[in-house]
This record gives sequence, C-alpha cells and structure tokens, in this order.
Amino acid sequence: MRFLLNGLLWVASLGLFATLVLGLALALDRGPLVAEPAPPSPAEQTWAADWLAKQRAHHSRAASSNRLELTEPQVNLLLNALLGRSGQGQAQVRLGAGRASLALSLKLPLDQLDGYLNLELELVEDGPLPRVESARVAGLPIPGALAQALVEQALQALDRAQMVHEVRFTPERLTLDYDWHPNMVERFSGGMIASDELPLVLAAQEALVQYAAAQPGRKPLPLPDLLAHLLLETAGAGADPVASHRALILALAAYVNGQSIRAPDDDSTEPHARPRLVLLRGRVDLSQHFMTSAALAVQGTDALSSLVGWYKEMSDANGGSGFSFADMTANRAGIRFARLATESAASARRLQSIARKGLREDDFMPRIDSLPEGLSQARFEDRLGADKRGEYQRLIEQIDRHIESCRLYRQPPG
Repeated sequence: MRFLLNGLLWVASLGLFATLVLGLALALDRGPLVAEPAPPSPAEQTWAADWLAKQRAHHSRAASSNRLELTEPQVNLLLNALLGRSGQGQAQVRLGAGRASLALSLKLPLDQLDGYLNLELELVEDGPLPRVESARVAGLPIPGALAQALVEQALQALDRAQMVHEVRFTPERLTLDYDWHPNMVERFSGGMIASDELPLVLAAQEALVQYAAAQPGRKPLPLPDLLAHLLLETAGAGADPVASHRALILALAAYVNGQSIRAPDDDSTEPHARPRLVLLRGRVDLSQHFMTSAALAVQGTDALSSLVGWYKEMSDANGGSGFSFADMTANRAGIRFARLATESAASARRLQSIARKGLREDDFMPRIDSLPEGLSQARFEDRLGADKRGEYQRLIEQIDRHIESCRLYRQPPG
C-alpha cells in the first residue's frame, strides 16, 4: 500500500522533473502556491499510522482484489506525510464529480533553482484510468497533450501490469480498484520499460543473478566486477551495443537497490533471489547513487538525472543523512558513465574493449577522501560562504574535472 501512495507523489513528480528538463526551470516562483498545512492532530496521526499498518498487514498475504476509498482530507493527510519525508514541500488535492485537482509546491533552496516549483494538475475520468486535462508549472500553462505524455508511461505501466482496474472521483471520495500481487512492484517496474527493451533488461538481470550466485558466500560484490562482467556478457556478435548497455544499466540499477524486474504479465509467485550488496568505494550508498543516476540518464536526460540527485541531497541536508559531495560525485560519475556507454556504437564498443582487461574503481569513479559529507543545510550554507551559488558551482566543476580525468572518460588519442 505504501507503494500505491508513493505512486501518487511519483506520478506528480514525473511532470515536475520533466518540465524542468524541458527548460522551464527559470519559471520558479518566490513563494509556494500551496500553503503549509496545519500539523496533523493526534487523532489524525493515530488514524494514519493505524491505516498504514492495516494496509501492510493486508498486503503481506496472497494476491487479492481490493478497493481503496479515501476522503479528500485523508488523501491530503497521507500525501503531505509522504512529501514531508521526501523533501520540503506541500500538496493539496481537491475532489469533484469525475475530476480531481492537484496543487504541489516544492522548495528548491540553492543553485540556479532558487525558489519554489509550483505544479497544478487537473485530472478527469476517462475510462478506467484518468487523463490530464490541464497542467501549469509556476503559473505557466503546459499543453494538456504534453502533460498527458508525461504520465502516459506510468499509466501504460499500470495497465500492462494489470494492477489498477478503475479510478473514480466524487466530491466525497477517491475510489481505486486494484489487484494486489506479492510481486506488484517488480511487475510495475517491468511495465515502465519499453516492450521491445524489456527482454534485454530481463536477460541482463538473469546474467547478473547467475554471476552473483557463482560468487562464494554472501559477501558484498564490487561494482567494477559486475560492470565488467555484464559488459562482456552483452558484447556478443551482432548485438547492438547501445541497446545492450541501456539494458544492463537498468538491470544493475534495480539490483544495487535491492529490487528485481519482472515482466508485467508474469503471474508466477516464485520470488527472485535476494540481491547481494554492491559496493563502490567500499560503500553501498555510492553504488546506488552511481547506478540510479546512470539509469535516470538512459531513461531520461542528464539534466533530469542531475536534478533528481541534487534534490535528494538537499532533502538529506534537511533532516536526513546530510548533504554529501561524495554522493554528488557518484551521481555525476554515473551520468558520465551512462553517456559513454550509450552515446554511440563507437563509444559503447570502446567501453567493451576496456572492460575486457577488467575494470577498477579509479577507471570510472574519482576518489572521495577529501570531499565534505554529512552537512546539515546550515553547515552546508556556512561552508559555501556568502557567494553560495558561485562556491557551489566551483565545487561541482572540480568534481567534474576529477570525473573527466578517470581513464574511461579521457578522450582516446587521435
């Protein structure tokens, strides 16, 4: 059930991030569209905790058909609780007859994205799943067709995974009829991948699982070893190296995050082997940052991947593990790796040629010993000094120079 609730926020975020990538980042507001909601009462906190606990208990059992019904205040309570965990933001949902509106405000505190990103969506019933009637970002209108395209992939994934049967809006409540499967998240992940690409991703995942099973014990696996193995596995005669590399990046990104991918029509209940921990510079989190950013880059753009990684770090600075320039280095190195692996057939084959001799961390990920980590937002701003934007940009440029000096990314002679 937490997956479904996060899905509401995630679908909205698709529009948010994609719009930034499309060049509307300068259309930020100085203030939030949505006022900060009043803190939930003790009774509301108890209801939310009890409701989530009941959903978790229910969904720990076998597959089942379900109906989710939430009033407008309940939707807003749960959605703002999720936003509170993921960053500085607030949202408001209004339900009507056959329609719903969503207003979302996210605080983007530093760099060129100083200000608030305000998103408005109007959803209307249109068959089993809703469509986007209109969208506005920071007060600028976006064509409904563009907004619809941004959520189309998610809606198609829901349909292919045969998860959601119907969504209905009334002034009184949101009603969602859906099927629960133990492998629900895996099937949804598969549905998010293009149909012609999914077989390659599943093949890369199987090669990864077999390699991990052949390694002794349950010790963590080094990311360079996994990358080298998969690059050689996909270098078969006649194979499209760019398509193969896209697939291995997506499969490995899921694996390092402890997830599996399953075909949307796969009804088997047999669980996949539990992924092993994967290390980069001796850390699990760096392998996750590296591969997640690489996957976002091949599925979207470098700008999208950079923004997601940057916003995650700013969320950490506001009460999480703290802002980490080491994490940002892994994010940006992952983006650079994805570009090399998929930019052209020539660059992809060059990467395969290097991988035949084995890969080391220094080949694709700079050392992080001198980079500041665990910075709260206050410490982060103190460290940057008066010229926050300028100093931040200088640090990022320094990181990028270190990345470009890695063996994989240096331009070959001639």
